[in-house]
Amino acid sequence: MALDRGAITALLRHPVLCWEALRTWMAMRRRGGVGLSVGYIDWRAFTAYGDNLTAVSGEDLVNYLAWRRGMRRVRKWERVA
Repeated sequence: MALDRGAITALLRHPVLCWEALRTWMAMRRRGGVGLSVGYIDWRAFTAYGDNLTAVSGEDLVNYLAWRRGMRRVRKWERVA
């Protein structure tokens, strides 16, 4: 799985999500040790697209990062309530 040019451009159009992309990468890196497991990345691509060689589109990347950011905010408010 790889990112296409459109994914990088779409991410740069949403600077708030650039920070979320960094958080996501760090979270996955901690779980996977030094680097991400190739098997895990292939499995995630296969479950999302039906093929582990498909590049992630810009729209999918932005949607995922916005969802992840929203879920982090929800969890924060659940702890407060």
